[in-house]
Amino acid sequence: MARFFTAWGINPATLRASNPRLPLFLARRFWDVAQEHSGDPAIGLELARQPDPVQLQGLAYLMQLMPDRFSALQQLLYFWPLVAAHIDQRMEVQGDCARIVLLPHRGYYPAWPEVDYWMSRQLWHLRSAPGLSSPVREVRLRRPAPDDPEAWHHVVRAPLTFAASRDEMVLDLAALQAPRGEGSKAIREALEQSLIEYSEQTGTGSELERACAEILHGLAENPTQEAVALRLHLTSRTLHRALQREGWSFTALVEEHRRLLAQDLLLQADLSIGQIADRLGFDEQSSFIRAFRRWHGTTPGTYRVERP
Repeated sequence: MARFFTAWGINPATLRASNPRLPLFLARRFWDVAQEHSGDPAIGLELARQPDPVQLQGLAYLMQLMPDRFSALQQLLYFWPLVAAHIDQRMEVQGDCARIVLLPHRGYYPAWPEVDYWMSRQLWHLRSAPGLSSPVREVRLRRPAPDDPEAWHHVVRAPLTFAASRDEMVLDLAALQAPRGEGSKAIREALEQSLIEYSEQTGTGSELERACAEILHGLAENPTQEAVALRLHLTSRTLHRALQREGWSFTALVEEHRRLLAQDLLLQADLSIGQIADRLGFDEQSSFIRAFRRWHGTTPGTYRVERP
């Protein structure tokens, strides 16, 4: 387990802290490291089967108390930043269907196993209402088709498309709006208030999370520790100590954000290598190529061609 936390880049004490929140890049690293250590491409589906000890901060229970699955999904969308602020999620309603879409946050895509995880959790909720038909019409995933897709088909039990343009579930609107047994209004209101209070307690985030948000926002301008500290109303020394407590330096954070975002940008065929270098804050394309070779042992062009 110690090796896992070291590879993940997080202090285990952080997870024991009150109201912990992880910055976007650490959420991404968790799934990359989990897949590497397990050797299981379906690790997201497997972890979704495990019981959630905190019931997604009470959100899963609140969803069960809603009068129909459509209103339950609305609650999920409203409180989504509490459980996965590093992924943007939205609902699109058109005609007789609704689409739940997972989108990149500031250009940063979630890891494929994490998409599998949230898809599986939401499918479980949508099918958990006794006596009601499944609203799931289709599931579309950005990830390439795995060598053995059986685990995904077993979970989805509906038409499934890999290598799609985006991650989404297509749902039958009438089925979502079908009424079901409504839970206690008093308990529902208490849970909503509890989630609102939790949101207020964690709204500002840690120095690490706020620094990462600033780095990602200004990556193209090659952010410096001094400039980020100023925007956070901290001294450079205070920011340095805060990051050091979490096991990171400012330089390492910039490097990690560049490394992960480079992977996502290379999947966009309309971006040239030079444009990607600019987006990542490199002064020269050659500097980006050298950095990428250090990260992945190959050039950006070769990585783009060989990526499934």
